[in-house]
Amino acid sequence: MVRYKVRIFFVAVCLLAVSGGNALARTPDGKTPSQETICDNEQGAAYGLCNAYCEAMDCDDPNQRASDQGCAAVKANYERKTGRPFLPCEVGCPCIDQLQVFQQIVAGAPVDRCIADSSSIYVVLESGEFAVISDAAPAFCSANNEPPFITLTPNETLACRVTLRRILEASGVVCRSPE
Repeated sequence: MVRYKVRIFFVAVCLLAVSGGNALARTPDGKTPSQETICDNEQGAAYGLCNAYCEAMDCDDPNQRASDQGCAAVKANYERKTGRPFLPCEVGCPCIDQLQVFQQIVAGAPVDRCIADSSSIYVVLESGEFAVISDAAPAFCSANNEPPFITLTPNETLACRVTLRRILEASGVVCRSPE
């Protein structure tokens, strides 16, 4: 009888650990760090600190689980290692601020298709207007292939790509590879 109770207790503890582990793997934004890409331009310690701040702790999210002090410490270490005062998740996409087609995408305008490869994203709205983010040197974004062509830093390029992909995925649009 004692062995039976020990086995039940052991099974219960294992189930609790497994289900609790899944709950703990969730971050405030609902995505695990392996599902996010905002830190992909970083290397070494900068990647680890960026991953901790932006993805694991979600310090840029209003629902962060980490303390303000913890986030500040990670940010200070990142700045000390890189000399940069802003982490990639704190950099916005200037295309959204400056180009109407990008603003329409953010606002939920119907998208006809998205074509993406390792160097660019091309989003066509049902209206026929389109937005482009390209990593080609110099990296840029544009709307309808008309001026202004906004030059982007590597972190801005990544922020724009990640922002567009998140918006498109949330609306059920899948970016396809060019054929």
